[in-house]
Amino acid sequence: MRIYLADLGHNLLTISSDVYPLGVADLASYLQAYAKTKSPLEVTLFREPQDLKAAIDKAPPDVLGLSSYAWNHNLSRNFARYVKTRSQATLTVMGGPNFPLTRGEQEAFLREMSDIDVFIQGPTYEGERAFLNFIHRLNEVGRSLEGVQEGPVPGSYWINRRTGEFVAGGEVERIRDLDEIPSPYLAGLLDPFFKTGYFPMMQIARGCPFSCTFCNSGVESNNKIFAHSIKNVQNDLVYIAERVKPELPLCFADDNFGMYKRDEEIADYIGYLQDHFNWPKYIRTTTGKNNGERIIRVMRKARGALPMTAAVQSMNPEVLKNIKRDNIKLATYMQIQEELERQGMQAYGELILCLPGESKQTFMKAVEDLLDAGTKRISAHQLMLLHGAELSNPESRRRFGFSTRFRLVARDIGNYAGEPVAEVEEMVVETPQFSFDDYLETRVFHLLLTIFYYEGNFEEPFKLAQQGSVKAFDLVVRMQKMLPEAPLEFRKIIDDFVRESQEELYKSKDECLAWAYAHYDQLVDGTLGGNLLSKYSMIGRFYVTQPALDFLGQVIAAALAERGAPPDPDELHTVMQYMRAVMLHTPFAANMAAKVHWTTSFDVEAWVRDGYRKPLREYRFSDPRTFAATVKPDIKGMLETKIKTFGEHPSGLGKFTRTLFARDLRRTLVYAWGSGKSFQESSDSQYLRIS
Repeated sequence: MRIYLADLGHNLLTISSDVYPLGVADLASYLQAYAKTKSPLEVTLFREPQDLKAAIDKAPPDVLGLSSYAWNHNLSRNFARYVKTRSQATLTVMGGPNFPLTRGEQEAFLREMSDIDVFIQGPTYEGERAFLNFIHRLNEVGRSLEGVQEGPVPGSYWINRRTGEFVAGGEVERIRDLDEIPSPYLAGLLDPFFKTGYFPMMQIARGCPFSCTFCNSGVESNNKIFAHSIKNVQNDLVYIAERVKPELPLCFADDNFGMYKRDEEIADYIGYLQDHFNWPKYIRTTTGKNNGERIIRVMRKARGALPMTAAVQSMNPEVLKNIKRDNIKLATYMQIQEELERQGMQAYGELILCLPGESKQTFMKAVEDLLDAGTKRISAHQLMLLHGAELSNPESRRRFGFSTRFRLVARDIGNYAGEPVAEVEEMVVETPQFSFDDYLETRVFHLLLTIFYYEGNFEEPFKLAQQGSVKAFDLVVRMQKMLPEAPLEFRKIIDDFVRESQEELYKSKDECLAWAYAHYDQLVDGTLGGNLLSKYSMIGRFYVTQPALDFLGQVIAAALAERGAPPDPDELHTVMQYMRAVMLHTPFAANMAAKVHWTTSFDVEAWVRDGYRKPLREYRFSDPRTFAATVKPDIKGMLETKIKTFGEHPSGLGKFTRTLFARDLRRTLVYAWGSGKSFQESSDSQYLRIS
């Protein structure tokens, strides 16, 4: 029996899903271990749509298994339709978390998809066991869809092709020992991906004890945690470390990494890998929502590779009750932040716009509190109504008065099998407490915050302002008010962002798709569309870097003057020129090749190393000094690899900077000479002088 398992991702504009296809690899390893069929199984994994099309054209499978997520659902359906044009005998099976919770919605969902023969539910049932049940039934009835549909199969859903009846299979018991799933890494199923720029992904544990209604991991049947053994995890980690490109991050598909005792042992082993393989340098995951002391220990053991994600979503008690969410108390969070600062580690905060009961005022207060607590990056996500999440249910929509719009999923468009295909998401843009104007204004604030404060992008100027008693939050609020005074080049990106933020929204899914296909060429070349926050923050950081610095200096000067403490012009000038010397920007190849000299009267880097404890004026050199600003070879190699994989356009930059720290995108200063030798005496005329 020939089975193709495809976890497809759009790749025409950039790689939309950047990790190894772990889910279908687990299915394959499980089938190979437990399937009992009359003929041998031939299972092949696919990530790229082009590869799947070529395989179907050459030899259509008996079964085509397709993953369904918000970012690839229509792409998977596109290939279900395509395979039927090549082989009517092929059975199309879809599975994943993108499946409604209520029976009526499930039936309507399946009736829309005549190209899908069977759906295997994700959030509630174990896909491995459910898919194995389906394969065994298929084997018993001679690979006949009519035979499969003679009676329910646990874990499977379908519309009976003969009677038109909606059929829901029984519940499948969860896998309590995840070692029951043989490692797809050790089986060699993921070996081809070590040659790519994709990121290795593992799942240590399944399940989430929280019941957040906006998340499709929050269903009640998923609230118990089951895990792999420590030995299993270690075997996978070392297998990956021996083969992966060392500049690539490690991804964990866990909902609460660091919250459990076993995570400390895993973090110890990660430290061992860092010593022996110089990997991983960055770990992408979602850290736990409580057990802060343990999370800190895990982060210490990971040696700065693991940033803490404080996914608070809201800090409004009414909202937290509405979404069935418990948060770390702010006082506890601030204690964690203080410890992270001492350890030189970072924490991220996540909020969601337009949650039920949230207002602009309470949302902005949450941002201010997180910034005051020391959070270096705040992501203000938009509320998507996901299949499999309680907030998407009809009753929740009515109760909370959601006003929704549809938009394209960023970067997810292409033509892979003869017709254009794009993904659409439904998002809340207004509630009784949060107007659409509030939504747009908050989006602009978040864009400014992302450009200037994300991971300390422009930390040194913000610290200079802070020493004049101007908080980061207040500085960004002032920045938004001063936008009419910003340099024209910078102001334009804000205006374009607001315009596109309104133009990307449609009242229906069909209207959204019709617009997408009518503007296919512009969407593919990046002229239109994309993740607007990511796109415009990348433009602000890397394309209009100099005007952005001009504007930041202008805002800091105005804020300090209003405080009655106008900045020392030498200090402010020095800090802004320091940023010009060290920050990398597009075009990266030319920018990294440029040779930069910077002459200064202040030891800015000593000020930074001391944690900004004293005013910059106390770090004045006795005589001006000149530094060469260079790019380290490892930074250069890392950037070249990521640009090759994702592209240098804003969408590509938005993808690969997610797994970098802001300071990874800087030059390093090297002392060149003191006042005894002037810049003009340098024999290398290729140097760019910043003074």
